[in-house]
Amino acid sequence: MKKLLTILGIVVVSLAGAQAQTIWNYDFGTGTGVYNTASGNSTTFLPAPSTNGGTSRVRVGSTGGSFNLENPGSSLGTGSELRIVAPTSSSVNKFSIYDYTTAATAFSLSFDLRLSGGSSGTFYLMTGDGASFSDNSAFTGSQVFTGIRWTYGASSAITTNVRNAGNWVTTGLTGTPFAQDTNYSVQIRGNNGASSINYTQSGNNTLAANTWDLWVGGTKIGSNLAKAQLAGAANIDSFMFYGETSTGNVANLTVDNISYANY
Repeated sequence: MKKLLTILGIVVVSLAGAQAQTIWNYDFGTGTGVYNTASGNSTTFLPAPSTNGGTSRVRVGSTGGSFNLENPGSSLGTGSELRIVAPTSSSVNKFSIYDYTTAATAFSLSFDLRLSGGSSGTFYLMTGDGASFSDNSAFTGSQVFTGIRWTYGASSAITTNVRNAGNWVTTGLTGTPFAQDTNYSVQIRGNNGASSINYTQSGNNTLAANTWDLWVGGTKIGSNLAKAQLAGAANIDSFMFYGETSTGNVANLTVDNISYANY
């Protein structure tokens, strides 16, 4: 079942109110399949997003790993879900949805997530705008607004960092928000505009200019987190998940029930 992310009244300082221009709901249908073509990419392996919802793309690097549409999967939802297996090197395996329209400086993104596989590898989530969301490389700092990094470690630990300007930090995060072999519902609210905005979720929340909030399982575990290096007032129209550097291709990230919107 799609878990719809709804903002109940974003209010911008200069406006009486702002509504979502469009909310796109994206899951992976009911089909199954594997894409594992070395150094290959495809915009047809995954279902197409709905009208104006951008382009879906997968890219497999040169050192193994794959994209797996599985039904049933790990119980993130009904129908199919996407399991990404990381490569053994920095030749990334990347899933992205990019260039959705109409873009704006305020946005939301929600998804269900499961991390699993062992003690080696790194996965990333990025939102922003630019060519790195549709190419075969890792992220470009100046194109990223939100960055989350999950590093797999000894005893199946997960270390979570967020991108603050040009650095990876844990500053602003509450506790240890992610572990392996657990299903999570994740929500991001972002504001790359010049003024604060307000939204309602578990009460009233104020999101300062150039910051974002991170919610996990209905709890806000990161408030007014500093953005990465995307220029102020730039629109956000893309996001991506990708994995790298997993010895033995053990690291997995499964995602489903994606909802994204610009405001």
